[in-house]
Amino acid sequence: MPETNEGMEKWRNEIMPFLQSKLEEFHLLGLNHLTMDEFWKFTKERLERKKGNKPERIHEVVAEVMSLTVNDYMNKLRMDMLKDSPVGLGDGPLFK
Repeated sequence: MPETNEGMEKWRNEIMPFLQSKLEEFHLLGLNHLTMDEFWKFTKERLERKKGNKPERIHEVVAEVMSLTVNDYMNKLRMDMLKDSPVGLGDGPLFK
C-alpha cells in the first residue's frame, strides 16, 4: 500500500465503487449519519493497523473493505469513546 497520504488518496479513488457499496450497506443497516470521509478514515485506520507498512495489492485492500461490518465500526466508536472519556477510563492498563 502506498505509504504517503497522497498514495492513500490514490487507493481511495481506485476503490471508490467498493467504498460506496459498503457505505450504502452501512446506511441500509441504520448508520445514515456516516459520511464517505468518515468511512474512508475508518477504513484507512483498519488497513494501517492490520497490515502495518507492508506493501498491499489492490485485491487485498478491496477484500478488507468488503469485509468491514457495522459491528467493526461500532466497536471503533466505543473504543474511541472510552479512550476520550473524562472519567479516565482510557488511562487504565487495559488501553496501554
